[in-house]
Amino acid sequence: MSPEPPPNNIVIDDASPFGRYAPPSLPALIISMTRPLGTQWLAKRMIFLLRRLALIGMDKCADTVLFGARLRLYTSGNVSEKRALFSPKLFDNEERIALNKLAAAEAVFIDIGANVGLYSFSVAESFKHFKGTKIIAVEAHPQIARRLKYNCSLNPELNIQIDEVGISDAEGFMPMALDMKNIGQTRLLKHGEETASQTVNVPVMSLMGLIAKHQLTHIDGLKIDVEGHEEAVILPFLETAPDELLPKIIIIEDNRRQWLSDVIAAAAKRGFTLSQKTRLNLIFSR
Repeated sequence: MSPEPPPNNIVIDDASPFGRYAPPSLPALIISMTRPLGTQWLAKRMIFLLRRLALIGMDKCADTVLFGARLRLYTSGNVSEKRALFSPKLFDNEERIALNKLAAAEAVFIDIGANVGLYSFSVAESFKHFKGTKIIAVEAHPQIARRLKYNCSLNPELNIQIDEVGISDAEGFMPMALDMKNIGQTRLLKHGEETASQTVNVPVMSLMGLIAKHQLTHIDGLKIDVEGHEEAVILPFLETAPDELLPKIIIIEDNRRQWLSDVIAAAAKRGFTLSQKTRLNLIFSR
């Protein structure tokens, strides 16, 4: 099995200079109004209504400054980009706060299922003040990886390294099911699983393989957002990783209904406690 050409119906502009898609005056005003709003019900309703109004006058993407970084975010087809553009406080705020507290000299963060890098850039906003920090953004979707690479190219001062690979319990290639309505829900197929969705073959490796590739001696934060494939990522790691490689914090998408194993119990055996459950994720501390 080998990589296949990715689908060509996903919008990407990684050639135009930053600023080409600066939001028009009204959408720009709305963005400035919605970003400071909180997470209460009324604030969410205001954000939703104002966002709908702003999108009427916007292009396919928006060049903006978010988390202290210059980013090109797309206005449709990827829920996380649209949400972060207008309301970053509604984009995994508690999780990002927990990770930002890890900022220190030589800190390491691995972002598995990085998408366009929103977690990575949020963490980088804190990490950039310390020497020797490292962020590894892992994204297997070929075109989302292109968006991620473009965003990183706009911020060369940030030490974000991109690895265009899927993380699983095997090495080689695996089929990835593409969600064309929300590309953030793209996922690797489990062994023997069939799907009616369009697929593309992508390279995969284990988390331990990724760590060896980047010659890491420790990990401070680990985030895993792989749409139900979490067991294949985390269980082999928990079974084989030496203590010195175990992160201080693991943030993992809460897909317990899809898991066949007790990931929480497996984490507990290695000294992790489930310190917080947010709307979408589990936060483990050690």
